[in-house]
Amino acid sequence: MGIPVDVISLYRKACEHDTALSGYYNRNVRVESDDGPVMVRVPSAGAETMDLAIWPEAALLDAIGPHVPSAPRLMHANIDPPFQIQEFVEGALLDDAHPAGAALPDAVLDDIAAFFSQLLAVPVGELPAAPSDWPKDGDTASFAELLLRLVRSIRDRGDQSTARLYRDLGVPEDPCGLLARRVTGLSTRPFRLLHADIHRKNVILGADRTVFLDWELALCGDPVYDLADHLHKMSYLPAEDERITAAWAQVAPPECRAGWEEDLRFYRAYERMKSAVVDTVRWARLIALAAEPQERRAYAVELADKLDAARPCWIPASDTVLTPDDIERAVDRWSATGGTG
Repeated sequence: MGIPVDVISLYRKACEHDTALSGYYNRNVRVESDDGPVMVRVPSAGAETMDLAIWPEAALLDAIGPHVPSAPRLMHANIDPPFQIQEFVEGALLDDAHPAGAALPDAVLDDIAAFFSQLLAVPVGELPAAPSDWPKDGDTASFAELLLRLVRSIRDRGDQSTARLYRDLGVPEDPCGLLARRVTGLSTRPFRLLHADIHRKNVILGADRTVFLDWELALCGDPVYDLADHLHKMSYLPAEDERITAAWAQVAPPECRAGWEEDLRFYRAYERMKSAVVDTVRWARLIALAAEPQERRAYAVELADKLDAARPCWIPASDTVLTPDDIERAVDRWSATGGTG
């Protein structure tokens, strides 16, 4: 059976759009169909892998539809060419309505807590099959090892100039050394569905419901990691951070809370360390390509903060704090050797 002509027409319209709400791995384009607006989701070409991913997003959305009303509804999935058509959710992005640093309304915090409750309640047996080498249910140590292995692979990528940039900025060859010592001490918890990318640009405040977007990085793993990843990416105000943490503990079943507070600290340290490794190159590109000195300095300050937050996670420990000037000079050396890639 062929692909419906109207579906291909929507895809072609999406490809013709110059503007789109683009994430790192996908372009999202609002397109008008005969029945109203839809969201056409097309993979971004050449996106370098920076995260774990185990399922086709469409297969996951199809599986969780009956269990997670806060996920967007999948309307069509195509293999060749690859694209999805999802419901278009009218509303404001959380990042636009309430950016980092602004207090969130109680209703939004309640919706986030309810979303975690939905995730924790999804029957694992109804999820798509995980890869054959994926950690067995409850093997939190092996799950954490996968996370560390990912960061090590990112650190090892690139040419000699990128390796020098990492050295100049104090990122050790094995940025996971200290955390690796703590993996075997993680408590055993049953695996659950993880969104693994809940941040302000992936939440839409709709008229009748809050919707959580972008499921391409969803995993089956340690539910405490999902909380840590979310807290890191949301940059909550301190009281909000405490409230969401307490709300998660309230909705999580007892078996998912075994040793969770200590392990939450482990995963939050991991997120700081991963952010520094990934963003060293991302932010170096932004600094090198910045059009104005103040823009360049702002990115350098941000990268300095990321590196400073990660430093306690590294071996050998260092008391050296890089200034924005240090970072700009290191980026200049990197870009002079073709490092902007």
